[in-house]
Amino acid sequence: MRVLTGFSGWLAALFLLGFVGSAFVWAVENAILSLAVGAVMILGAYTILRHAANEFVEHLALALSLAGQVLVFWGLFRINTPGWSASTWLWIALLELALTWWMPSFVHRVFSTFLAAGALSTAFMQMHVPYVIDSVLLLAMAWIWLHLFRYPRQLARLRAVGYGLALALIPLKGSVLFQAGGTGWRAQPFQVESWLQPWMAELLTVAVMIYVVWQLLQRYQYDSGDRFSLLVLAATLLIALFSLEAPGLATALVILLLGFAVGNRVLLGLGIAALLFFISSYYYLLDITLLAKAGHLLLIGLALLMLRWLAARYLFNKGTTDVA
Repeated sequence: MRVLTGFSGWLAALFLLGFVGSAFVWAVENAILSLAVGAVMILGAYTILRHAANEFVEHLALALSLAGQVLVFWGLFRINTPGWSASTWLWIALLELALTWWMPSFVHRVFSTFLAAGALSTAFMQMHVPYVIDSVLLLAMAWIWLHLFRYPRQLARLRAVGYGLALALIPLKGSVLFQAGGTGWRAQPFQVESWLQPWMAELLTVAVMIYVVWQLLQRYQYDSGDRFSLLVLAATLLIALFSLEAPGLATALVILLLGFAVGNRVLLGLGIAALLFFISSYYYLLDITLLAKAGHLLLIGLALLMLRWLAARYLFNKGTTDVA
């Protein structure tokens, strides 16, 4: 029922936006008017969302806000020279971050976080600082999910940002794969002139994965010098290093691990979907032979199975000792 109501809201919004678009087509020709009309539409959406009583109204306001944001983006594009420069994308990212904070709607916050992450990544890409920002976003997402309940007053915002970042990281990491890609980042230099390379971002992702595992060990009160902790950290490092050959795989594993750790089925599903996506993408890279790719995936699979066996064995022994 909620899906049907939401769909009705978007359908009504499309008719409304068609009318509004034809009425304000003159605003597109002027950057200042685009910004002004777009801001009014966003403000109107904010007012509607504050008093939204059902899904229909909420999705109608969401569509109105997105149309307003498009007008604002267009105005920023017309004002900045050259159009889609790094500064334009940074302004878009700032706008989306502000909307993430102020808009009283979970779905809108997820959308805004998604767009902010994409705009921020594009801005850094245009500044010839590619790849790294994606790993920074991954660290931010991990921190949010690991510390979600420390800030109960901001729980709704943080959860929306966490989902938005998880959704954004999948296409962002995927774009690196296909960009470096269609070709493979080890075989050819990346097209953007920069000293940064995709493998550096993957190393940062490895660091994030180890940080997540270490935080979980601390949460369950395992000492850093404990044999079990060292074993888990060593196994994590081993898996992460193996995943360097398949870009994006470590990111999917982090999402999957966080979903399991916090007991969030949606996040867990996103992690599984991301894992399947990155494995499939890696399989279709054309510059690496099928034998080499099969070997890499086999090593990762064996490492995961070994980790499971060792964890089950030591956990079982620890539980037995505790009972004794």
